[in-house]
Amino acid sequence: MESLQDKTYNAIYSKIMNLDLYPGQQVSDKQFEEEIGVSRTPVREAMLRLRRDDMLYSLPQSGTYVTRIDLKKSLDARYARQLLESDIAQSIGTSLTNDQVNTLTDVVDEQTTASEKDQIKRFFQMDNQFHQKIYEFADKQNIWDWLLSLSTDLNRYRLLRVYDANLPMDRLTNEHREIIKAFADHDADKVHQLVYSHLNLMLSEQQSVLDKFPDYFTNIK
Repeated sequence: MESLQDKTYNAIYSKIMNLDLYPGQQVSDKQFEEEIGVSRTPVREAMLRLRRDDMLYSLPQSGTYVTRIDLKKSLDARYARQLLESDIAQSIGTSLTNDQVNTLTDVVDEQTTASEKDQIKRFFQMDNQFHQKIYEFADKQNIWDWLLSLSTDLNRYRLLRVYDANLPMDRLTNEHREIIKAFADHDADKVHQLVYSHLNLMLSEQQSVLDKFPDYFTNIK
């Protein structure tokens, strides 16, 4: 059973990762007590954990703030994921079953529906699910979980990318459908190429996101 401290930690963590609390925003224990409906002690314990996890930081005589997105950490996480995921996808490029291909298709269909309804958080959730399924089908769920633990900055960046109206959401879904077609064709080399290129989008789109949300980032070169 989830402890009260864990519940509080997870609630605040989700607010940060979903950008309900924006990078650089000032927060307080009283605010969380009211929003989550818990007492001061679990809130303070959760906030201490979040400071240790570099999700919050405090300034003397100023207050506590949501940590800004570290662009360097985001880029490093993207690099690791690009290399690992393209190889993992290639490893199952000739062996995906029809049911597994259909599962990926269903995820992208839901993602497309979310895009049409401008449901940004749902779109992002389905985006993550599409990629997670590749690791699951390759029996590499542990690697996905490990990458997630290293990708808090990257995933907040990726969600901001979806909020950038200059970068259309259908570019992501179209590329997902190309990957699915390569899986259906059992073309492992094509799968590798497409996944590698897909995870390279951050580099080409980076400046647009930085221009749209200039105050949300740190460690920009």
